[in-house]
Amino acid sequence: MKKLILLLFCVAVSITLTAQVDLTISPERLTYNVFYPANFNPEEPENQPVLFTINFDVTGVLEDYVIHCDMSWRDYSAYATLTPDDPNQLPSFLTNQDIIRDDEANGFQVDESFSEFLENIEDLILDTGRLPDGNYIFVIAVYSAGHGGEDDHLLSNKVTFVLTIQSPITISLITPGNPIGLGPATIADQYPNFVWFSNLADYTIKIYELDGEYQSAEEIEQQIEPFFEENNYSSTSFPYPPTAPDFQKSIVYAWQVSSDLNTPMGSAEKHKSVMYLFMVSTEEQEDQDNQMLINFLRQLNIEGIQELITLIESGYSFDKMFFDGNEISINDLNEILQKISDGEIKLKDFSIE
Repeated sequence: MKKLILLLFCVAVSITLTAQVDLTISPERLTYNVFYPANFNPEEPENQPVLFTINFDVTGVLEDYVIHCDMSWRDYSAYATLTPDDPNQLPSFLTNQDIIRDDEANGFQVDESFSEFLENIEDLILDTGRLPDGNYIFVIAVYSAGHGGEDDHLLSNKVTFVLTIQSPITISLITPGNPIGLGPATIADQYPNFVWFSNLADYTIKIYELDGEYQSAEEIEQQIEPFFEENNYSSTSFPYPPTAPDFQKSIVYAWQVSSDLNTPMGSAEKHKSVMYLFMVSTEEQEDQDNQMLINFLRQLNIEGIQELITLIESGYSFDKMFFDGNEISINDLNEILQKISDGEIKLKDFSIE
């Protein structure tokens, strides 16, 4: 029997893996009270704050890619396509400074920028000198060169960053107390709940013990050290703690709330409320519900409100309150006021029965 010799030949196969790029973005969202257009100027990227950082993790062989960034706000949109000098090499990371710019940056040529977007909303910016409120949404992804924006040529996942701009609402005090000039409100509670409303954060609450008559909040601030102070407080309702100094009977106290504006470049600008005056007394107490209602009504811009306040101050009281057909308590007023200030509801009118 003849023997066969089997020869095996190895064929070298070269496999080229299409690149897959994994994107991560940090942070995914930021909220500011004020954002000036100079902080968003594509022609001066070095003056932009770093809003977000995109990290790139590549597997496989990368060939001819572009980075595409879409931005939208309401009905306006813009985009930028970053074409690299080296089409086979991704950076380890990029920031918004690299993307929102007109000039060549870090080995990239920006094919479009966001200058036109700023021009389109120029009239809105001129109204306040700031970028208008809302959500500015950035969507970033890596595509095959020449096909930026078409999902069938995606080389990566998409990442999203949301910049929320929310203009500050004046800090309005609700209870306890009266504004300077109306005289102090009398309260019975040694540990009152200080209530105000605004859309800011990191509040500072200061309480002053007055030793005479003062004409303004500035005069009190300049001449008296705070009797009590709470910093970096995030809620709009502050229960006075039992561990704090006791309020003395028949002594007039003033309180005020302030907060720094949240801006991308930092801010020395501070929002302050007016000051309210109160005192703790053993005498016959004023109706605290009436006082809180009066302070609530003062925030509303509706014809006839002052007449209602005058009625309450002259001795009238109320049995029940209804809002949108449902009975509410005095404690519901602050939540309603917050919704009014946020634009969720609009109070058109009121009636007395």
